[in-house]
Amino acid sequence: MSQFIVSARKYRPQKFNELLGQNHVATTLKNALSNNQLAHAFLFCGPRGVGKTSCARILAKVLNCENLQNQVDPCGECSSCKSFNNNASFNIIELDAASNNSVEHIRNLIEQVRFQPQQGTHKVFIIDEVHMLSSQAFNAFLKTLEEPPPYAVFILATTEKHKILPTILSRCQIFDFKRIQTEDIISQLKNISTKEEIKYDLEALNIIAQKSDGAMRDALSIFDKVVSTTDREITYDEVIDSLNILDYDYYFRLTDALLQEDISNVILILDDIMKRGFDVELCLLGLAEHFRELLMSKNTSTLSLITSGENLKKRYLNQGQLCTHSFIMSGLSILNTADINFQKAKNKRLHAEISLSKINYLNRQKTIEEPLRDVSKVVASSEKPSPAKEPVKSTPPAATPEVKVMQKTTQATVSIKKIPTIGFSSEADILSKIKEEEKQKEIRPKKLNLGIINEVWKKYVENQSSITIKTSLKNKEIEISDKLIKVFLPSPNALNTLVSEDNLLQEIRDSFDIEGLVIEPSLSAERFPEYQKFSPKQVLSPKEKYNILLDKNPALKELKDKFDLKVDS
Repeated sequence: MSQFIVSARKYRPQKFNELLGQNHVATTLKNALSNNQLAHAFLFCGPRGVGKTSCARILAKVLNCENLQNQVDPCGECSSCKSFNNNASFNIIELDAASNNSVEHIRNLIEQVRFQPQQGTHKVFIIDEVHMLSSQAFNAFLKTLEEPPPYAVFILATTEKHKILPTILSRCQIFDFKRIQTEDIISQLKNISTKEEIKYDLEALNIIAQKSDGAMRDALSIFDKVVSTTDREITYDEVIDSLNILDYDYYFRLTDALLQEDISNVILILDDIMKRGFDVELCLLGLAEHFRELLMSKNTSTLSLITSGENLKKRYLNQGQLCTHSFIMSGLSILNTADINFQKAKNKRLHAEISLSKINYLNRQKTIEEPLRDVSKVVASSEKPSPAKEPVKSTPPAATPEVKVMQKTTQATVSIKKIPTIGFSSEADILSKIKEEEKQKEIRPKKLNLGIINEVWKKYVENQSSITIKTSLKNKEIEISDKLIKVFLPSPNALNTLVSEDNLLQEIRDSFDIEGLVIEPSLSAERFPEYQKFSPKQVLSPKEKYNILLDKNPALKELKDKFDLKVDS
């Protein structure tokens, strides 16, 4: 039986052009090689499995190749390239800093730097996971890293750049490796499948690419695992079974049931998911991701952000047309809250069912003809209602109880706030009042008005129970332009208070029908000269008080000396 080589090693990049998703790094290094302007120390940083060590090995191979192709590609045939491929090159030293992180290990490395290469022109030192070196080892490495012999090149690789000392960073050329895009990973998996004569389902490769989280090495490891469990044919069902992934179909069915307000079916689908051994939290997270894809499908410009295959994109597009923006955003908000509070919940299943029930009734419709039973109970009054033909009477006292009615449709959500129970003879009167309030909301000024802003500001401050807020927001000056409101305040405390009062800023924005309205608070103490008198008085020491009094009455010194008095410092 021949020895199996994992795909991550078998298909490791051998040239700069083979590096996936790192064109910015490959181009810079190739230009440096072509112009003979290569640095002596490099730091490759980025997530795992994106090609840092592979790029370091390619660079090391190029530096000692005896017959370069296009000045930047190793030939793979010379003695240096062959010894490198067989891991027998004495000019390339690889060090794992995770297990060799002491000062003694660095001293041994520095000792090897002293010896010139036996073959080739450069001696390359590749230190992987360099952030694992101790502080003492870093300090011992500094001098050699800054002024190495002309034949020595250091390539440091790390996944945690922030843990490396700034003195090390300043001595290296830093290259940030990016996560590999899903499309690039899928393309590479297709090429490998073709070379290995493996049949594949494109949707299955898409799942593998998504699970790899931008790491090509992880994608190839998953690929090998799936291939080993199948008869050299990768299908969607095999992948989700092998990786224990919840099928997308469950989320489409769950969303269809939510749109139809079929709460029984929603609970049954959740039960089926749990019977298959999936955690209920995984279901909520998956549904949130599903809603995110639906949101992306609502606009052609964001359709490309959907990471699934073409067939799934069509399904998202079709189902997205059935969902309103408000339904998707409200659903995401509910799922996000459920995720935050999930660990606190004692009954995890009930917590999930309540969250799904909230989403289930987001599209509940109440038309004008539909009897509003809850409203009619509240509207009922001990007083005899006025005839339907009589006009609505004057506004009742402020102490009258309030009714809040929510009328939700697929297009908009209409709310009734502060509708008194007295003065409406029927539900038709209440709904008439709804229309009247909605029309008033639509008639908002399209130009800024200083009077409206000051009125909103005044009412907001008066309704605050906090003395601090009332005092801080009492003094202000406002200037308006096209889409800009400048608010000048007398003190840093007032500025911080206004910035934290999001409700006040939102009320000002809601008072106008102006898209892109900007409110810009700023500190301007010179505009408020009277405000200075409210500043706290300076606390004086006894000696400072004595000196002030002495300036006003020099005879005070004679009194002090006569009775041998002392002034506290």
